[in-house]
Amino acid sequence: MIRRLLARRNFMREHRWTHAHLSGYLDGELATDERERVEAHAGICPQCGRVLATLRRTVEGLRELTARPRREVAEGAIRRLREEG
Repeated sequence: MIRRLLARRNFMREHRWTHAHLSGYLDGELATDERERVEAHAGICPQCGRVLATLRRTVEGLRELTARPRREVAEGAIRRLREEG
């Protein structure tokens, strides 16, 4: 029973630490041992794995945005707004 409690406490400590360092992980700001720590926990924790995957998709989506909207996107949005109004 004590082992289970200690294992749970260690898991939760890693869980909190991982959540606090996901951004640094994605930005490549962590040292090798810290990156491995995030990867190890995210590999066994479904919640952290999902959060990491969601953050990755969000970052990738943001990187694909352009500073100026493409003309066809802006025109399409204006047309839909006019049709709804």
